[in-house]
Amino acid sequence: MAGRNSAPADPLPRYLAQAVRSLPPIVCLLAFGASAALADPVAIASPAAADRTAASSYDPQRHDALIGAYRANRIPPPQALQQLRAWLATALGRAERQRVVSDAVAIAAADGQFAEAAALGRQGPPASLHDYALGPLALAARRTQDLTLQGEAIAVWRARLPASRDALREAGLLLASSGAASAAFEEAEAAERANPGTFTALALSTLQQQALAQQLRWAVLERDERIGAARVAALDKVLTQQEIALARLDASALHANPADADAWRSVRLRLQSDRLLALVERGLPADAIALYEALRADGSTLPPYALGAAARAFAQERRSVDAVPLFEAAVAGSGPALAAADPIYQGLAYAYLDTGRFEEADALLTRIEGATPATLRLAPEAGLPNGEYTEANGMRAMLLLYGDRHALAQQRFALLTGEAPLNAEFAAGAGLAERLRDRPEAALARYEALAADHPYDIGARAGHVEALLDAGEFREARRRAESLEADAPDTAQVRDLGRKRRAVTGPRLDLDAEAASGGAAIANHEWRLASRLSSGLIDDQWRVFYEQVLGRADTSDGNGNWARGGIGLAWQRGRWLAEGALQHSNTGPYRTSAAGRIDYRAGDAWRLSATFDGDSKDLPWKARIAGIGARETGLALSRVVSEARRFELQWQRLDFSDGNLRNGLDFSWRERWVSTPRFQLETRLGAGTSRGRQQEVAYFSPPRDASAQLTVRAQWLNWKSDDRQFFQAIEIGGGSYRQAGFGTGPLWSVRYEHRWNLGPKLTLRYGLGISGHPYDGVRERQRSVFLNLSMPLP
Repeated sequence: MAGRNSAPADPLPRYLAQAVRSLPPIVCLLAFGASAALADPVAIASPAAADRTAASSYDPQRHDALIGAYRANRIPPPQALQQLRAWLATALGRAERQRVVSDAVAIAAADGQFAEAAALGRQGPPASLHDYALGPLALAARRTQDLTLQGEAIAVWRARLPASRDALREAGLLLASSGAASAAFEEAEAAERANPGTFTALALSTLQQQALAQQLRWAVLERDERIGAARVAALDKVLTQQEIALARLDASALHANPADADAWRSVRLRLQSDRLLALVERGLPADAIALYEALRADGSTLPPYALGAAARAFAQERRSVDAVPLFEAAVAGSGPALAAADPIYQGLAYAYLDTGRFEEADALLTRIEGATPATLRLAPEAGLPNGEYTEANGMRAMLLLYGDRHALAQQRFALLTGEAPLNAEFAAGAGLAERLRDRPEAALARYEALAADHPYDIGARAGHVEALLDAGEFREARRRAESLEADAPDTAQVRDLGRKRRAVTGPRLDLDAEAASGGAAIANHEWRLASRLSSGLIDDQWRVFYEQVLGRADTSDGNGNWARGGIGLAWQRGRWLAEGALQHSNTGPYRTSAAGRIDYRAGDAWRLSATFDGDSKDLPWKARIAGIGARETGLALSRVVSEARRFELQWQRLDFSDGNLRNGLDFSWRERWVSTPRFQLETRLGAGTSRGRQQEVAYFSPPRDASAQLTVRAQWLNWKSDDRQFFQAIEIGGGSYRQAGFGTGPLWSVRYEHRWNLGPKLTLRYGLGISGHPYDGVRERQRSVFLNLSMPLP
């Protein structure tokens, strides 16, 4: 078609253009256009004659004239196709029909009308076409994704021309597009070794990329079915092969035709995108992030699945603020074809939660639920349940759980586990709900049942270890954690579990500091710093700790300094906790003393505690300045309904060295009334009474007193980034205090605080407060500041 003004919209590949050199000129003309013909044009009629020919009935001479006009670009491809279709509508002999259909397929394919070429080829059928039409038909079928027609055309082609390189290449492409990319690449490599030049370097790199993408999918499936080192062997092999493929591609691209530069870049980008996904699946999120940032620096536009993989890597590295825009871009790039239950949607919802964007997470889940019917729309039987709808319900329950709406989440999980008792994710969610509701025994029972039904489920096993840690079963937790780390060290869940377990069982530092002024009955000015340094667990049950208390006070009776240090041993196993310490202070009658405590968890509902301190920290400053000491004994009984409701009864006895004796009894009820992702409101109602044996002493010691106070606490979440959070809280309390001989007076307090959660078991709290309290009938006001730090040590 020399002399045409423009090339076809989608020209044939170079390998088909090369193949025409072995075909007759008329075949080159019909199949590939004049640019591929090797002979001079055949003499043709004038345009007018061609037009008259188009209006006549079929005969071979008119057919030749039509082709001549088409070759000379005197008629466009659509007009030539129109005439060929008109002839097909008439009564043609077998040979004539074979030629007309073959020419129509070749012209339509050369003009980029692949759907038209495929439709004509089906009329053929392929077995009735001339050899020169089989290549264009195979190409048209591939472009229209008609695997059946593509396979029929290639089968006929290879049967007629078994040595054809073009047919072999099309067969390889068919294998790749039919889900056998690995086999296609292996056959292509074998053919290239046997007959160099059969495949171009670009075609080989394309097939290799497709093969490795398929092997990556297989490796992920194999990983999920295995445990131990064999779990990631296939993924490691894919990563190695990807490195080899990239080196091969880069070497070949250096010597490639500049016209193919875009095609080479496209293959390389797909290969790098697959490698990004492979690194995430292998459990190497840091490497995946480095690759993503390198690709972004190059200005590469990644496909949606690669964006989703990069987002997962950022989320696993606790950088959800960077993951959110990538998840959003992956969703936008996938378009309406993205299934409602796709993991990209789930990752985006959890990333919204981890960055404090709760409303957007809820809106996204509402959209997913709206697009997910309870029953399948297209199913062999009406009313079949939709598995994606079940997954959406489970996701809703998890969002409620992570949004501090534990009671609602527990109710939903109870419903889900009732409908699907063998669903591992639902059972694990129900166990997590029990943990967050402060019910360690119920959580353990859930996870033990889950372990029996799903012994190899990674998420269930990780949850079980955390439940064991909550319950104080450190030895069993360690055993199961080590087994899990050996079986699946590559998973994000196992890495997160390792961080949490180290925070719970490793060494710790706890600091409590406070300072106050006012309240002259106690001290005009005072400050105190208490610290505790604990070792990591020894033999899964023992800890060695060192405690120190430093304090100073200015009172109307003088100034006092107090320092006490002590070393002790703690033992914890299951429901029991016991501690004992020897301590020494710088002043007072009980300079060398002992302290101890025993805690027992009698199930999820009841907690008991007994304490003894041979040199009480609660001794009034005026007593300490006067050289008086006190031994303290305490008992406590707690009724724990859930994380939102707790009742506690405490008894305390201070036995002073001057013969005074003070007994106190306190009751408290804490209730959380409102719990949302951003705001919590709770109250604490406290009432107490005490009696003192002596009143003629240097310190405040009423014969009888009683108090009742209601405190309201409001807490706001201001910032969240993964497991790091910042809260503000304000407490306002009011009540009444009655002292024998002085009547009743008001109690009140206001307290403002900041709280930072900076990782597993790392908390920083600080704030200030002001309060009013009557002592001996005199209303006194006290101002205070405080700081608390609790952190794991490396």
